[in-house]
Amino acid sequence: MVLGLGRRMALLLASSALVSGGLAGEAAAQSQILQQPAISADQVAFVYGGDLWTVARSGGRAARLTIGVGIESAPIFSPDGRSIAFTGEYDGNIDVYTVPATGGQPRRITWHPGNDAAVGWSPDGSRVLFRSNRSAASRYTQLFSVSAEGGAPDVMPLPYAHSGQMSPDGRAVAYSPFAPAFGFEFGNYTAWGNYRGGRASTIKVTTLDGLATVEVPQAEGSNDLSPVWMGGKIYFLSDRDGPISIYSYDPATRAVAPVWANDGSPIRSLSTDGRTLIFDRLGALSTLVPGGQPQALSVDVAGDMPEARARIVNVADQVQTVSLSPSAARVAVEARGEILTAPVTRGSVRNLTNTPGVMERSPAWSPDGQSVAYFSDESGLYALHVAPQNGEGAVRKFPLAAEPTYYANPVWSPDSKKIAFSDNHLRNWVLDTTTGRLSEVGTAQTHGGFTVQSTDMAWSPDSKFLVYSRNGANRLTVLNLYSVADGSSTALTSNLGDARDPAFDAGGDYLYYVASNNAGGQTYGLDMTSNLFTPTHSIYAVALSAGVASPVAPQSDEEEVESGDQTTGDDDMPGARTAARAIDIGGMTPDQIQRRTVALPVPVRAYSELTAGKTGVIFFMEQTSPAGATGPADMTLNRFTLKDRKVEVLAQRVVRFELSADGEKMLISTRSGGGEAAPGTPPRPPSYAVVPANAPVKAGEGGVSFDQLDVRSDPRAEWAQMYRELFRMQRAYFYDPNFHGSDLTAVQARLQPYADSILSRTDLNYVFHEALTGMSVGHLRGSGGTIPSARRVPGGLLGADYAIQGGRWCITKIYGPTAFSPDVTGPLAQPGVDARVGDCVLSVDDRAVSADMDIQSALEGTAGRMVTLRLGASSGANGRDVTVQPVASETRLRYLDWIEGNRQRVDRLSGGRLAYVHLPDTGQGGFTSFNRYYFAQSDREGAVIDERFNGGGQMADYIIEVLGRGLQSWWAPRYGSIDRTPAHAILGPKVMIANEVAGSGGDALPWMFKREQLGTLVGKRTWGGLVGIGGMPPLMDGGQVTSPNVGFFNPEGEWEVENAGVAPDVMVDQDPRAVADGADPQLDAAVAIALQALEAAPPVEPRLPPYPVYPQR
Repeated sequence: MVLGLGRRMALLLASSALVSGGLAGEAAAQSQILQQPAISADQVAFVYGGDLWTVARSGGRAARLTIGVGIESAPIFSPDGRSIAFTGEYDGNIDVYTVPATGGQPRRITWHPGNDAAVGWSPDGSRVLFRSNRSAASRYTQLFSVSAEGGAPDVMPLPYAHSGQMSPDGRAVAYSPFAPAFGFEFGNYTAWGNYRGGRASTIKVTTLDGLATVEVPQAEGSNDLSPVWMGGKIYFLSDRDGPISIYSYDPATRAVAPVWANDGSPIRSLSTDGRTLIFDRLGALSTLVPGGQPQALSVDVAGDMPEARARIVNVADQVQTVSLSPSAARVAVEARGEILTAPVTRGSVRNLTNTPGVMERSPAWSPDGQSVAYFSDESGLYALHVAPQNGEGAVRKFPLAAEPTYYANPVWSPDSKKIAFSDNHLRNWVLDTTTGRLSEVGTAQTHGGFTVQSTDMAWSPDSKFLVYSRNGANRLTVLNLYSVADGSSTALTSNLGDARDPAFDAGGDYLYYVASNNAGGQTYGLDMTSNLFTPTHSIYAVALSAGVASPVAPQSDEEEVESGDQTTGDDDMPGARTAARAIDIGGMTPDQIQRRTVALPVPVRAYSELTAGKTGVIFFMEQTSPAGATGPADMTLNRFTLKDRKVEVLAQRVVRFELSADGEKMLISTRSGGGEAAPGTPPRPPSYAVVPANAPVKAGEGGVSFDQLDVRSDPRAEWAQMYRELFRMQRAYFYDPNFHGSDLTAVQARLQPYADSILSRTDLNYVFHEALTGMSVGHLRGSGGTIPSARRVPGGLLGADYAIQGGRWCITKIYGPTAFSPDVTGPLAQPGVDARVGDCVLSVDDRAVSADMDIQSALEGTAGRMVTLRLGASSGANGRDVTVQPVASETRLRYLDWIEGNRQRVDRLSGGRLAYVHLPDTGQGGFTSFNRYYFAQSDREGAVIDERFNGGGQMADYIIEVLGRGLQSWWAPRYGSIDRTPAHAILGPKVMIANEVAGSGGDALPWMFKREQLGTLVGKRTWGGLVGIGGMPPLMDGGQVTSPNVGFFNPEGEWEVENAGVAPDVMVDQDPRAVADGADPQLDAAVAIALQALEAAPPVEPRLPPYPVYPQR
């Protein structure tokens, strides 16, 4: 956190006094947020405002220990109390540091570009324990230890481990394998109170010599976490009897006993110095000696908190929406809750709202250029405001719904008097700004949720009609014509096709739209079967009045005859005229309207975002490559004229575009070049340009700069608004109108003092987490916001494993390449790189590398650039130089290596009879992986489907349908082997493996697998998060908060899976000893079960009947 930014803010925040015999009520406690306390013989360390602080063990005035730009967290005293290990972000990367307990310069002791987080100390204080996913093939971490002076880390022999502490004698470790499902990580959090799914936190105790493991006895449906050793017992947190409280476990007797029963907010963390426990609860710190009562620690925190200081900030990287002015001279911008206008070339930025504590969204410029409309929550509920574009004069304010509602897509009528828009209740509206009259347009959409919706609207040139889209019972979208005069609606298109993106020709004769006759399979994006379809579209034109010629009537070259009346421009285009005709299709049937509809001569492709320009000119986007697991779809912007009847490509990598009112220019936003953002960095914002609309865009042409987009930021006013927004969003979106029994009004009032007093953005996240916990639901989480962070120094990785040999870092494994994955090859496996297993890394760019340092410190800042390695024997002999390009992440390399190893293991154990398929998720990645591996092994007799660590995505109905395919027929060819239908099916037994980290779509997949009785489910109970999220707008500062707006229930009318998970038929855990010995207990059990099933039911073989012999006549 940077000090000295102008006026300093000295703040003295006094906490509650010491309380004997218990804790004071939460209402009387201090309202600042102190977190993650640690205790030594004479000090307490804790986190406040993203920094570390220390205070005397008896309380009093705290002193700031760290002041990094990023977040410092998880302080842990060394056994002698002289040093503190912690997690820091000094170089934009999460690593482990130590610092003297009395203050001083922090020492960095881990250097891996992945996240390393401090966990504990070895009993003798020589090593620091930390967790990392550096060696992980998927979504888990392991525990490592590293010298307190830095150096080569050692992995602890535990398959999965998130938090833990070594026993005082150093012979065992008590740990939780996975992170709690309701964790808080400052910038990211999941608010899931009363969690009861498969990832319920457990505590295991494993000896380090023989890896014997016992589990702390756990009550059904509870969470045990934060184990610490003290006096021969393990103390831990658990919600087994209500709110998270403190318990003890005696390893000798295996008895669990309550230590202190909590009746308030959950305890967040637990630590000890071996004599006294310390914990935090709703920002307050308390100590506890077993057998006594908690003592609240009185702490005074006085310090400069720069995050809370009002200041001018640049918001160029926080732009949400941009709207072009009618003449294309300026753009209206939504950024950090303000509506501004910025010049395209010359001039100054104008802030039309200047309201730091009010959220304004979705600006739209009126066609006459006089006004900008936007939605504002100034009154507490969103209303429509119309402001003069020059910033002078009164703002007209129009109240909308009397309930929490979110609005989007404002579209002005050409006469600048009416505005159409949509809301999150699936409705469209028209507001007459001259009278204030609000009218609902037609009826609401039939389907929300994951249906691919269209909210497209278009005004007729005379402002008398509005065309809007509505989905029906079959989820296909129909265009409707709304009459402003009488409020009637007429269906323009048939529900046998999917029609979208309406646009009126500037001359008023035609309505254009995009339609598909093969989109039906893709209209519900939640189903994985939708991935099978790639809808194609045609572009149509409807003659709006009787007597209007077809826009694609046959053309004929004729001699021009001079006359007194000369025409210019587009008057020679079909349909061009000088006098407007009345639209007469109102009241007609879709069949009648169809007779006036023609397809324009454009190729049938994937089109969208159709917009009309000048008379006879249309613009539209074309998808040239589909969205994938690594990025969005590629889109080109095209132009078509009725005169030339040709498609012209104007720009590529387009995100969106908008035409000026006269059709002369357009605003385009494009995805920034240079490839995708590096792992761990935010996505690059799009680039904006205003360019002529009649020619292809030239490189660098018309760029719009937001460098001068400055606003006055008052963080405390912004945080207050975001706190209100949090509750309004849940009321507007949450699928259960009763919020799972949570009294949001009471919760909001209870936490208001904390929201009013916070002085950092991460503390606002803490309050959000506390506020949402009572809703007890998965997928309720938040992230981001303007949290200070340091510039990230991208550490490089070589795609290798190492061992220390002869004082050197020597290569024990090189990752990649993987067959048919040409894009995934480790740096040392690239063609022409002479690197071998057994080589030692002697230097990196002439910097010597030795065992007393971390090799990653020599690779800091090298990701993506060329470096020279010297490789050779540990003695330095046979040295040679190789040039490589380190990568920022090895995750994909390690994942592909893991699944290939599993595939080979299954092949070996089954004698080639079983297929192996891993599904990393149920989105595009899982769809691709299934198609790649399942069909390539369709010659096998059975299959092991591994969905461990499945990250979800869609409902994998496609996978279930393919797995369930049965034999339909055999086919006897003259030559070659007998074929069958289906040809690509594995007809024998299927066994699925799941674990506690598989969730969401990874819950639904094993649930469907069991329901369809496709085979045996092996492993552990799944995560249990089967609700859906989507469509929530960002917070003022760009942060995100979800609100599950879709809930799952079974055909029998019962809520299922959510907060429960899917239990396996055969429970198998990953025993540390077995894993250390090279086994995979879950995978091995699945193979054994499948082979048993094959023995019981051998594969079906074709029985070729005698060939028919017919009578010869």
